[in-house]
Amino acid sequence: MGFPKHRAEKALAATGNRDVQLASDWLLTHVNDPSLDECSPREYILYACPTGRFLEQIHDFWAKSKELCGWNGAHNFTPHITLVSFFKAPDECAPQLSRALKQVVEQTAVNLDRPLKLEQYTSHNFMGFFVVEEDANYLNRLALQYVKEVSNSIISDTYEQLDALTLLQMGFPKHRAEKALAATGNRDVQLASDWLLTHVNDPSLDECSPREYILYACPTGRFLEQIHDFWAKSKELCGWNGAHNFTPHITLVSFFKAPDECAPQLSRALKQVVEQTAVNLDRPLKLEQYTSHNFMGFFVVEEDANYLNRLALQYVKEVSNSIISDTYEQLDALVACFPWCGGVTSGARCIPRSSRSISLEPHVKSLHLTLAYQFPEAQYGTLKSLVDNLDPSCASAWELRLYSRDARLATKQVHKILYPHTPREPDELELMIGDYIYLSSDALQNTQDGWVEGISWLTGMSGFLPENYTVRTSESDAWTMHRTVQLCKAMLAPEEGDAANGKTPDPQDNISESTAPIEDISMTKEDSVPDFYGAEMAKTFQQMLNSTGNASILSEAVDKSAKSVTPEVSGRGRRIFVMRHGERVDFTFGSWIPYCFDEFGNYTRKDLNMPKTLPRRKNVILGWQKDSPLTNVGVYQANLIGEGLREAGVSFSHVYSSPSFRCVQTATGVLTGMNIKDTMPINLEPGFFEWLAWHAHSGENVVEWCSKQELTDTGFNIAMDYQPCIPVDQLHNHYSESLEQFYNRNNTITREIIKKTTGDILIVGHAITLDACTRDICGKPPRQSSELNKLMQKVTYCSLVAAEQVGENEWSIGEPPCYPVTHTNNQRFDWKILSG
Repeated sequence: MGFPKHRAEKALAATGNRDVQLASDWLLTHVNDPSLDECSPREYILYACPTGRFLEQIHDFWAKSKELCGWNGAHNFTPHITLVSFFKAPDECAPQLSRALKQVVEQTAVNLDRPLKLEQYTSHNFMGFFVVEEDANYLNRLALQYVKEVSNSIISDTYEQLDALTLLQMGFPKHRAEKALAATGNRDVQLASDWLLTHVNDPSLDECSPREYILYACPTGRFLEQIHDFWAKSKELCGWNGAHNFTPHITLVSFFKAPDECAPQLSRALKQVVEQTAVNLDRPLKLEQYTSHNFMGFFVVEEDANYLNRLALQYVKEVSNSIISDTYEQLDALVACFPWCGGVTSGARCIPRSSRSISLEPHVKSLHLTLAYQFPEAQYGTLKSLVDNLDPSCASAWELRLYSRDARLATKQVHKILYPHTPREPDELELMIGDYIYLSSDALQNTQDGWVEGISWLTGMSGFLPENYTVRTSESDAWTMHRTVQLCKAMLAPEEGDAANGKTPDPQDNISESTAPIEDISMTKEDSVPDFYGAEMAKTFQQMLNSTGNASILSEAVDKSAKSVTPEVSGRGRRIFVMRHGERVDFTFGSWIPYCFDEFGNYTRKDLNMPKTLPRRKNVILGWQKDSPLTNVGVYQANLIGEGLREAGVSFSHVYSSPSFRCVQTATGVLTGMNIKDTMPINLEPGFFEWLAWHAHSGENVVEWCSKQELTDTGFNIAMDYQPCIPVDQLHNHYSESLEQFYNRNNTITREIIKKTTGDILIVGHAITLDACTRDICGKPPRQSSELNKLMQKVTYCSLVAAEQVGENEWSIGEPPCYPVTHTNNQRFDWKILSG
């Protein structure tokens, strides 16, 4: 029809998003409306309105009152009780506002089955009815739930749309952007763009093949540990069986296919269903052991099975309503903007083929958790004895998990890479530690020379590889996890606490760090995910939306709202402060190099948040592309942390920094805020650089950092005589390091620094540095990738953690002495919007 997008959205909102025909009629009648192109949000209000005989009585009363007494203020509105006062919202948000109301009422457990109780009240300037307290509380709960539902829906949709829009602005086609976001769990645009770069040679990249989704209820805590121990022993004694192919689970919704663009709704629906379900389990799930000669596991008792089935049914209903509603709304707007999409009238509504293909239903079989199946009958006795040692009474912690997988690879075995391999022939596949390989059973059975053809999970490319360089692992290890929601909370035994902690990530995934190609998947079970999560999966539009409650996730969350900052007191132990760098230019502005540098390497900033000048360095353009500076906001973040430390009475005897320019800038900013920049030199320690496997996987060499002399010439206070624990020329030895070896690298340097120094020290590095430098000295083993990834997503810019010495060789994580830095986002302003 040719209407501009903003007019189409305005028309749909003005006509209640009923249908495209009504909206187009509205546009034609408003063709001369001078406010048609104004960006003026509508005002919305939520009423509870009477109907039926009571409404007729009020209308009769108003008619007689007008006749006898004339107009008064009550005649200005329909009879109502105001639940939510007027609020403004953009036109594009109208569908969510409407849909949220329906969802809230449907999912509210208590409904009135009697007349609303009203008490008459009259005075000399008011006459009406007040709602009695009991019913008023019910209406207030509805209003509060609606406000919460709208807030969550609008924020989630905004982020998802911004992610897709950013990928489109980066030049990726729409179908590829949607595929990448779905394949990485819709976590953030950086992760999706990295996925696209690693899959650039994937022959299936442009295929229209929907992913398969499944909904599990998964145990966590001590019961999960028992199952893992059981599986480890059963593999050792009896070999592989069918149960080892998946993470421990109870299937609630069987595999169903959905288009990539529907992934956000599927994820959001899970969170909404659990939040709006009135009854939650506050005790262990009741399980009954069952064994036979071809199956061993636990069945859920009827009472709890009914509860889980209700959740599954509600999820199916929520997804169906959400997908269909969104389809109609998007289709109406599309037709209004683009006439070649075909006319759709209110009498002939249709759903696009992609949405019609979604068919999901709850798992119809008896709910159960499988321990073993598809095993030889001779192994029954051994497995039965192992099963008898499990204690289902401790199954107190559960979470819902929404997974997806590439449907094309569903029939293949998943193998984990044990050893790297560099191709020597064109048809060979490169193998990298941490990658997964999809292999067919036929290929494994028919190989004569030990070489098999497989597909790389990391790149999507296929080729031949030596089978003995891999080991079979669970299929679910290579799945994408879109959402985890805690299902029930029960009292945990003290020894169970560590096992339960970290198993349920915050649904609002935030920030971690790396420029390497990465794909974020399952992130749940130990050893279940590759170590490609990266340390800075930065979300361009969310990196400033940090919650103060989550700002220090390496220590217990503390409510600091009523605390005042006081100087440090004596009697405490020695402390090591570890800090992440501030906001970086490349993750804030995306591809900034082509716009800010000319062909001669001269820099010009294009935004006030970019640095005014940059120091000269070798390989100017490549150097800054690989070694990003801070934004001005990032420098200010560091200054604020420094001021907070100074006000808290903190002083440092030594300061260490990763040689990355953003880390050197951050350390300098902190020292500037503490007023000790000129007297405290910075020791550059290359060993504190991020995990080198990220760079090895992407084919990069170690970043060429600014030299000490270049930094000194620019005005940084660098310790020229410091001898690093790991010099730059030795870093290449760590290219193939595992995650555990990376932890050991940071721990070795940290312990060496502790041995050689006294007093409090500051280490400035990357997101992963906070954990890597403190984990071992606090007496804890390196984290598994699944656990670490949940942690890293909450280590925001300039996060600070303090490890305090509590014994001769004992350290513990404690609360930092200053507040974190929290602020909102501020998108780039385009003045042209006011020039029309």
